[in-house]
Amino acid sequence: MLILAFVIGAVVALQSRVVGSLTNLTHNGIAAGFSSNIFGWLILWIAVFGFAKERESFKRVVSALKDGRLKFWETLGGFGGGVFVAVQSSNVPIVGVAIFTISYVAGQTVSSMLVDKLGIADSGKHAVTLSRVATSVFTLIGVFVAVYPDFKNSTFKALPIILIIVAAFFTSFQQAVNSRLNAISQRPMVTAWFNFASGTVVLSIVLVINLLSGAHFGHLPTAPGKWWMYLGGPLGIVFIASTAHIIKHLGVLKTVLFGVAGQLIGALLLDWLAPTHKGAVSGYLITGTAITLITIVVASTIGSRYANGPTKADA
Repeated sequence: MLILAFVIGAVVALQSRVVGSLTNLTHNGIAAGFSSNIFGWLILWIAVFGFAKERESFKRVVSALKDGRLKFWETLGGFGGGVFVAVQSSNVPIVGVAIFTISYVAGQTVSSMLVDKLGIADSGKHAVTLSRVATSVFTLIGVFVAVYPDFKNSTFKALPIILIIVAAFFTSFQQAVNSRLNAISQRPMVTAWFNFASGTVVLSIVLVINLLSGAHFGHLPTAPGKWWMYLGGPLGIVFIASTAHIIKHLGVLKTVLFGVAGQLIGALLLDWLAPTHKGAVSGYLITGTAITLITIVVASTIGSRYANGPTKADA
């Protein structure tokens, strides 16, 4: 599960690159996120209603909603994803990539510990221990070092940073309720379908507001060589479906931390194999990635029984 969480983090890095390329073409981050979400949801319609096991799972979720075993809010995990896309696209141009990344990772680690403490996820309750806090802090330091060169293009503004942290809390909540929904559906693709459904609603509203406020929507790619720009949605399916399953075994915090490490490694590989600008692979990126990876591996190897096991008080 640890390796899978790591790989999923790398998938997120690839998705960010894909959606970023689509954003550059459409000149509208919200429109790019909406387009990716719609494409992913269309695939899920086919996957869920085209196969018998998935249809049975969907019916199981509906039945659970009717008899109260599943609360309606537990199907709204995609709301967090929609909020994240809206906040990311509107605030990265304001504060820069570095401050966005640091603020988001900080908010996500804190909120993940809170979600684990409250036992919102299907994995149960996990105590806030010194080991978990230390691992989160050193991970944040690694991320800070990795994105340090981008600080020259960053601007500190309180309101955008608060919004980013709030979006991080929504993301942790999304991952937690996804695990609860997946416990009922028992089919990650169905869990992903509900996520993309609520995410589409949120992004539709945000996009309408965005366009009415004067924003513009460029052209979607039509050239055969640009087909890969539509992979943001499918990659999102992989992320949602996988994390819904992983969290049951690892909890939210550990899933997030290994995901961050995978994301940095994925970004490093992408910048090495397909750099978007000269000097994309820097000593800071390599050092920060190494700090994060070493921190998480050491914490997992040496202190896993303190970092993840539910305490008697929490059980």
